[in-house]
Formats: sequence, C-alpha cells, structure tokens
Amino acid sequence: MNTPGGTGDAESTGDAESTESTGGAGGAGDAEGFRGAGDSGLQGERTRFAWVRTATVLAAGGLGGAGVALRAGAPAGVALLFVPAVFCAVLLLTQTGIRYRRAQEALRRGGPLDDRADALVAWIGTLTVVAGAAAVVLAGIGR
Repeated sequence: MNTPGGTGDAESTGDAESTESTGGAGGAGDAEGFRGAGDSGLQGERTRFAWVRTATVLAAGGLGGAGVALRAGAPAGVALLFVPAVFCAVLLLTQTGIRYRRAQEALRRGGPLDDRADALVAWIGTLTVVAGAAAVVLAGIGR
C-alpha cells in the first residue's frame, strides 16, 4: 500500500498491481488502466453513444435526402432510394441496448465483440444515402 506521503512499500516491493502510472485508477494514458471486470472506464457507454450518433446521422441523411428530392420535384423513385437508410438507422437504434449488453459482456470476459452485422447495416445505410444523393445529382434536379 502507498502511504499518504506518496512513497510506500508497494513501490519498494515492486507490486505492480497497486501502483498506477498516472496516480489514479484507470486514468488517461494508463497502460494498466484496463482491468477487465473491475474496469471503471466508460468504453461501453462511449461505444453505445457512437452507434446512436451513427444511427441518428443516418436517419437524418435519409430523411433529409428524401425531403430534398421531393421538394425539388424529383420522381418518387429517387426519393425512395433514401428509404433503406432510414430503415437501417431504425434497426441500428433498436439494436443499441442489445449491442451495449454484448459489449459489456465482451469486456467482462476479455474477448472480442463481433459487431460485423451492425457495421454491415451501417454501411448499407450509408451507401443508400450516397446512391440517393448521386441519383439526385445525376437527374439534374434543381436546375
């Protein structure tokens, strides 16, 4: 244990578990900060909010693109190109709680998290927004 003066038997005995390179448990830059089940970090929460941001931007891109296409007088088919992006965003948002629990479990067991299906849904949604935007540009809408 370290004494209040900053030196103690933990450093003199070489007990790596009780010494911290940043002075705090799991501090920024602490290579030993990740401790598995006892981790006090917010990795799972940051990942969850990143997926929520991804889904929100995807939904906004799909709805916004469809709205722009319809207001510009585009055929309904062009506006429909944006619909899969909105469905992908809804799917990602509904999966957020499940994904969060899976991430927490992966952190506890120290294994990887297989999120390839979620990444594929995000890519499909992104590509449909790009395809819809390209269709709007190629159709010459707004000229």
